[in-house]
Amino acid sequence: MPGTASSLRPRRGAIGLALAGLVVLAVSFLVSGSGWADFPPSTVLTAERLLPLVGLGMLLGQLPRRAAALSVTLLLAGAFLGVAFRERAFELMAPVPGAAAHMFLTGPLACILIGVPLVLSLGLRPWLAVPLCALAGAALAIATLLADPTLHASSYLPATFAAQVWLVAALAAIVAAFDRPWLSVATRIFASWLVAIGLLYGGAHLAARRIALEPPPFPTLPLEDDEAGFSPILEQLDETGGAR
Repeated sequence: MPGTASSLRPRRGAIGLALAGLVVLAVSFLVSGSGWADFPPSTVLTAERLLPLVGLGMLLGQLPRRAAALSVTLLLAGAFLGVAFRERAFELMAPVPGAAAHMFLTGPLACILIGVPLVLSLGLRPWLAVPLCALAGAALAIATLLADPTLHASSYLPATFAAQVWLVAALAAIVAAFDRPWLSVATRIFASWLVAIGLLYGGAHLAARRIALEPPPFPTLPLEDDEAGFSPILEQLDETGGAR
């Protein structure tokens, strides 16, 4: 019985963290008085933003404690550097066809960067997860900046980053608490889908047909004498003046 009670504590804590976050999110939405489309955390609930966050939570939840702590540190450092040097990242991605029109492909990149280490076995996963978390953090942070629907409202970044941190932390706690063999298999299946979605989604953006918009040609004005286009009007004025 004591062992059973001690094993239930992490699960209750993980579920409590998830429920507390949902309550805070609901209260914040009601207090804001805005529509769901204008609510800052709503930008996280899109496929290209939500899938890598779910994968990140599953990845951190199944890493050893030391590797998880190092991954979180590099993840936060990568997010900070991604925000600070985003202009340089835009310059590097600008030559890629269609990148600027699709948030510089940060969504597909995040899916691949998180899905690749997640698809590996538990023994090999930390070796690749630790360095790739820095790049994934940069991609997720840049995607957060580019998805701003509020035109740089002061509440957008804190609210959206807090929602993402809560989502990843809640998923990581739940995965760590419910450590089962079937969960490891399900995680690797989800990881393979995550990589495939990133490749297909990014490839679809690159292969999308882009139609160049060209302005219509300017009409050629007739040249008559020295006053192009005004000769008929001037002649009428001369006739009117002569009649007087």
